[in-house]
Amino acid sequence: MSPKKTKSRGKLGTLFAVGSSVTLAPVLARRFKEARAKGDKLAIADAAVSAAALGVGVLQVLRARKGSKPSGKAES
Repeated sequence: MSPKKTKSRGKLGTLFAVGSSVTLAPVLARRFKEARAKGDKLAIADAAVSAAALGVGVLQVLRARKGSKPSGKAES
């Protein structure tokens, strides 16, 4: 079987994914601060895991975008 080919995001899709992630960052920061003020360890962990997932998602989008660019070199 051949590997499944997926369509890469265009420039607009990449900007949308990164932009929506950036707008979520302040919300996560506020949730983290509120959880620390209350001493709620579960809410702190939730905010930290959400922030990590957000970061990984942005990195995946950027890596996929970088991998879809033509390198300009011929494959041998």
